[in-house]
Amino acid sequence: MCLRLDNVKRINLEGLCYLCLTVFIIVLSYLYISCKRKQFQNITTNVPTIFGLPFIGIAYKLIPLKRFLYTITSYFEELNTSTYCAWLGTNPVLITIDPEIIQTVTSSSEFLNKAEMLYNPINNAIPKGIITSEVTKWKHNRKLINAYFNHRTLISFIPLFNHGSNMAVKRLSKICDNREHKIFDILKRSTLEVAIENTMGIEMEEDSTKYNELLDSFSIMLERIATDAAYSTMGLGFLARTPSYYQSLQFLRNFMNNLIDKRTKERNNNHLFKTGRFENDKDPMSSFLDMALNYCDHGQMQKEDVIIESIGLIGASFETVATAIYSTLVMIAMHPEVQQNLFKEISSLLPQEDTEIMYDHLKQAPYLDMVVAETLRLMPSIPVVGRQAMRKSALTSKIVLSPRMEVIVPIFSLHRSKVWWGPQAHIFNPNNFLPENISKRNPYVYMPFSKGARNCVGWRYAEIAIRITLMILVRKFKFSTSYKYGDLHFVDHISLWYHVEPSFNLELRNV
Repeated sequence: MCLRLDNVKRINLEGLCYLCLTVFIIVLSYLYISCKRKQFQNITTNVPTIFGLPFIGIAYKLIPLKRFLYTITSYFEELNTSTYCAWLGTNPVLITIDPEIIQTVTSSSEFLNKAEMLYNPINNAIPKGIITSEVTKWKHNRKLINAYFNHRTLISFIPLFNHGSNMAVKRLSKICDNREHKIFDILKRSTLEVAIENTMGIEMEEDSTKYNELLDSFSIMLERIATDAAYSTMGLGFLARTPSYYQSLQFLRNFMNNLIDKRTKERNNNHLFKTGRFENDKDPMSSFLDMALNYCDHGQMQKEDVIIESIGLIGASFETVATAIYSTLVMIAMHPEVQQNLFKEISSLLPQEDTEIMYDHLKQAPYLDMVVAETLRLMPSIPVVGRQAMRKSALTSKIVLSPRMEVIVPIFSLHRSKVWWGPQAHIFNPNNFLPENISKRNPYVYMPFSKGARNCVGWRYAEIAIRITLMILVRKFKFSTSYKYGDLHFVDHISLWYHVEPSFNLELRNV
């Protein structure tokens, strides 16, 4: 009997301990949350704020990824504001589509660091590259890399853009059979080939095993980075870092490392590099890799920098370019009258089917510019960007940010805002980019390649590549699809992805 009473007392004592511990944790959590919210009270009292749940904020509403863009957008309408504060995890972020605030953030030297919440997952995969590095290293490497995207170099890429586009034509011609097919993967393969040849100075063998592994590795890396970013708002980013993620990163690093070693040996055996004399004005520094290795020779870069920047440049360029091309084809397939007008413009510039596209052709295609711009408005290749305050910073007279507080600009929401684009903002209309309409708008309501000093380093590369490919494809094929515009749903996977990828029926043109 005494033993039973002792057990009861022990159980009661354990229960009391658990109760006290639970109460202690609850009180401690309450104090922590209260302290945190008080710390940012100057923001939350001046800006519409969504607190969400303790410790996770509204992060749970952003998962799965197919909800991310639409959840962020919905609060602008729900709160009737162009700027709001949302708690993601234990920290508030400012989310804005206000062009005045966007101009301040993208133009100010106080916001030259990227938002950690968005970009740490990229940094985990591609550490300390120009996409994510802090301001000091970014300024150094960005200045070096800018030289690769000068006008002369970009013009020299045009024959390769033509060749890559013609390879896409060759592959697409095989599926002209009056049935609908998925073509995004074909476009990605073609743009990857061009990106690798431009960046690394090598030609990939078509359909080689290594070529397929490269595409798969880049795709896995980008998908896992996006999942990491979503899960990290709740401290669960590690769940996205699967074995396939690490395998893809290792494959990419090994590929770049072997290529660098091979290229270094070739350079050491080439007297042109040793003497600096180039015969017939042929510059062997025509690829990013050669330029970067030259920087290494002069102590301006390390080998690790070359590996990281090469992966970053290839990944960013092929994915965003392919997405923009694919999205434009989706739009013109769903809007036959636009496609016909575009074909008329292109065929008048290129009366012969196999005409090589030159830079001057691009300057004579205003309707193509309008169609591409409107596509990038509705479907920006990079749908969300973010910056981080380097110190205490005033955005407006009422909004003063604490050091390291983040400002998120959902470009997807900005480009579809009825406030800036009118009641038909969700409708595809190339006339939005007629010169008279452009002049009426604030320039900061359209930013497909971001804005300011930390914009996309390769935006001019992308604009040329996109236009050349579209000119060749539209000149060769008529595109149609049974998929409906209203059924499109988009997913933020660092670049913009389609939840369901529309298929195409391709018809060879006879003119």
